[in-house]
Amino acid sequence: MRVSVVCVAAACVLSWCVAEGTAQVPSKPGDWPQWRGPKRDGISLDTGLLKEWPSDGPKMLWQVNSVGVGYSSIAVKDGHIFTQGDLDGVEHIIALDAKDGRTLWAVQPGPVASLLETRIANELKQLDRDGDGVISELEALSRLNWDWNKFDKPGSDPVDAVAARRSTVLFKELDKDGDGKLTFVEAGNVLRDTFDRVDVSDKNADPIALAKQRTESAMKELDQDEDGFISRKEAQVTVLDRHFGRMDLPDPATSKGDNQLTADEILTFYAKHEIGRDGVVTLEELRRHYVATKVSGDGVLTATELKAMVGGYRNGMGDGPRGTPTVDGDRVYVEGGNGDVACLEAATGKTIWYVSLRNDFGGGTPGWGYSESPLIADELVIVTPGGKGGTLVALSKLDGKLVWQSKGFTEGAHYSSPVLAEINGEKQIVQFSNQSVFGVSLAEGKPLWRYAAPANGTANCCAPIVEDNLVFAASGYGKGGGLAKITGAGSTQTAEEVYFEQKMRCHHGGIVKVGDYMYSAGDGPLMCMEFKTGRIAWQARGASKGSICVADGMLYILGENHEVFLAEANSEEYRERGRFKIQGHGRPSWAHVIVTGGRMYLRDQESLTAYDVKVK
Repeated sequence: MRVSVVCVAAACVLSWCVAEGTAQVPSKPGDWPQWRGPKRDGISLDTGLLKEWPSDGPKMLWQVNSVGVGYSSIAVKDGHIFTQGDLDGVEHIIALDAKDGRTLWAVQPGPVASLLETRIANELKQLDRDGDGVISELEALSRLNWDWNKFDKPGSDPVDAVAARRSTVLFKELDKDGDGKLTFVEAGNVLRDTFDRVDVSDKNADPIALAKQRTESAMKELDQDEDGFISRKEAQVTVLDRHFGRMDLPDPATSKGDNQLTADEILTFYAKHEIGRDGVVTLEELRRHYVATKVSGDGVLTATELKAMVGGYRNGMGDGPRGTPTVDGDRVYVEGGNGDVACLEAATGKTIWYVSLRNDFGGGTPGWGYSESPLIADELVIVTPGGKGGTLVALSKLDGKLVWQSKGFTEGAHYSSPVLAEINGEKQIVQFSNQSVFGVSLAEGKPLWRYAAPANGTANCCAPIVEDNLVFAASGYGKGGGLAKITGAGSTQTAEEVYFEQKMRCHHGGIVKVGDYMYSAGDGPLMCMEFKTGRIAWQARGASKGSICVADGMLYILGENHEVFLAEANSEEYRERGRFKIQGHGRPSWAHVIVTGGRMYLRDQESLTAYDVKVK
């Protein structure tokens, strides 16, 4: 869905600009207008900063808990802070006053908000099976599974009281024969995966006897043609359906099952994986599950609660948006976890244009969500839908219209953000996809070169570092990093590996290059390595794995374990000059630390804190 709301040019007054060539967004002292700063390299332009911290860290200027759930870092421009986060479960772009952290506006892109309202209305109609205008617990569970309870707002009653009341009501509705036990036939379609977790193991029972009893019962009830086997068709929508593949033991010759379950196969599975479970749920077991999962809401699903459940990107490794806004003049460019790309008025949050990476460009959402931060390159916005339609797209930053899509390059999107470079006279976009680091021409998105060695099969997150015709890229998960030399000109460029160092791994925290050396805390010990040779200057376990930036000759590191470090950007040895701990919010600290305008900003889920790091 491509939507253009306003198509007028935005005037931009440039007070001061960083060095020409690598800075895509005009900025002045105190600005951090995009992901990884003015030059998108993790280096602050600040000077006159503290060279050592007190034991409890630098002075805190303010802290707010209003930026929502997510991993987005922040952009700072003209005294305003821009970030993204889930507010009450709904993905928002948020603007704050840098003076005190006060929220100036928080919005969804207009088309995204409209689509969400339509979806909620349709979902409510489908959920309300009895048409009474109220979504009961049974109706919510039947469609949304147990997870809906995470969004059922807690009431004032104690968990024990809520558990007793709600389990009794639900049990009565499900126990159709009134025998005081819920079979999978009665409750499986409602509880689904939760059924197994509610059915707790009885330590006093004979596990083999229980397994035999359950096997005999299954064979009697499900072997409809009485051939001594339960076929996959006979097992459909039964207690055996979910585990059929695990029960169906492979033939040694083919390593495949025969799609039929014998009594021995069923018995073996129950005896090994369902030890002490009888396959039915009692009221007491259900009540205990309510208590164990800390259910405390009223058991009625409202439109607001449903919106919180589906209003943003959802993932077991943490909900919410991942990308950092990019501020260019009086506009803000953002990309959400589901691939919603929008341009907003910086002053008001009003939507100027909107596109969907999935719907408009055939993109495929990476396993942990779209995580890149939009790149401004001349008059273009570069984003990465990934997939068969083309890995990269260039949009007009004025109205969001497609300028080109890299149809000659179709690797999937991963978690890195693109950078602009000029290599051998060719202006190009360098990005790290799911299979390689690569370059495409800025003018038309034509593939120029690719380098696959640094890519792992799980998550490529670290933005490449480009200097002249050299490109360094690294990833985690045991892979490491390598330097490639790009030779040739125009469309005949090729990547030749200079070196590869497995120890220079980088998971998510980025790498900064200062002079001839690179620094990274991206996969454990802080490391210093010579850029052109791959020689490791030193490793230090003082600072923990996390994000890194450089300001005034110092390394600022936010460990994912919520510890913050200050160290010298010194190629001779690790010299730590301060550390302190911040309060966590139940997830790793993955939003990157930034330093600008004499301040250090730390984002951890819904919390954003500003520290004074300026010498007085």
